[in-house]
Amino acid sequence: MKHLSINKRFYLFLLCLAFSSITAFSQKGLNIDNAFQKYGHSKGCKMVELHNTLLNGYKLKLYKSLEFKDKQINIETYLKADRKNAVKIREVVQDGQTTSGYYMMQQTSNGINRYILFNYKSSRKGTLIYIEGALSPDDIIQLCYTKKKH
Repeated sequence: MKHLSINKRFYLFLLCLAFSSITAFSQKGLNIDNAFQKYGHSKGCKMVELHNTLLNGYKLKLYKSLEFKDKQINIETYLKADRKNAVKIREVVQDGQTTSGYYMMQQTSNGINRYILFNYKSSRKGTLIYIEGALSPDDIIQLCYTKKKH
């Protein structure tokens, strides 16, 4: 009976490991994942990845950001590819160029919302963000575009 208990523990451990790896890499299948992989550890870039965290009162399953400064990196290709599969698109266009926006992507298989956000501060500086959580599109607008009261 003790041997069966060890087997159960082992299978439970494997099951937990499988679920954690699925949720940890939910941006897989999106083209922006290639940008995070390609540029995340490059000189002139800063990548932040947080799991199961609170951000301004919103519970996030995954938050991943890539900030690039003075670097000619091309995230446009990745954004355009993911834009084709977006459920909801909000963009700011200035002088004919998309300067910022967010794309709501298809939910994960377990119903978690996924968002891609981006902002170009100049032609050579910008930020790419991937968020996963129970946030609504209105929550994303509130989180990103509303100034905090002090």
